[in-house]
Amino acid sequence: MLLAPAGSREAVQAVLAAGADAVYVGARGWSRGGTRIGLSAEEISRAATECDRAGVAIHVALNTVPAAAEVPAFLSAIRRIHDAGIRSVILSDPGAISLVHREFPGFSICASVGVSALNPSEAVFYRDLGAASVVLPTAVACGEIPAIKAASGLRIEVFVRCRAEFIVHGKCGLSGYSREAGEIAERPELAEAGPPSSAKRGGRCFLACAALPVDRTPYSIEEELPAWIRAGVDVFKIEGRDLPVDKLVTLVSRIRGKLDAAITGP
Repeated sequence: MLLAPAGSREAVQAVLAAGADAVYVGARGWSRGGTRIGLSAEEISRAATECDRAGVAIHVALNTVPAAAEVPAFLSAIRRIHDAGIRSVILSDPGAISLVHREFPGFSICASVGVSALNPSEAVFYRDLGAASVVLPTAVACGEIPAIKAASGLRIEVFVRCRAEFIVHGKCGLSGYSREAGEIAERPELAEAGPPSSAKRGGRCFLACAALPVDRTPYSIEEELPAWIRAGVDVFKIEGRDLPVDKLVTLVSRIRGKLDAAITGP
């Protein structure tokens, strides 16, 4: 399955036309990347209707960490998604995964790349919390996937293409998250969460790493898809909710073609 990103309603329509099997969007205020590439509850509901008409699943990311005072608002956001008929959410906090699994047992929960599951034991841990799938970080090699899948029984997602990483996804130790700008309308209690120093909590990573002199070549397994399919990968995910629509369409169309060739090839 090819899971494509969408940071706007326009992008949802574009990736559907480009051949995505499923689409993921961010819930505004509750997903990493800030409010600019998050969809409002109303936009998510409309996007869900469009995806349903196309026979395509929609996944909603709420992959920030709610503070104690925010838990009721977090559950309200989850409930709105549930009421829109959506049943797939992407979460990155162990407590949130356990809470949503208990309160909304009908959801299919994906443990985000933000949990940085690197081995079978970590995957089993998130399965036992209630996850049905896990996004493995790029640090996990193709040959490690069979053991992770066999131990956990989880649906395995990997990035087929994403920005270059020189740290483990989700376990960044860099500073640079302190420049919170303004308030998030969807999260009025965020001010009670303590100093705004965590991208995981507030959803705003200012990419301090972008100033470091490292290789910027994107991570890609586009030319290695047959091996990853044989290893047991279920979902190939594209990063890019922040990409312009024209670039996103080109990317999704190209990878769609390569994935189809890998599936039907010798």
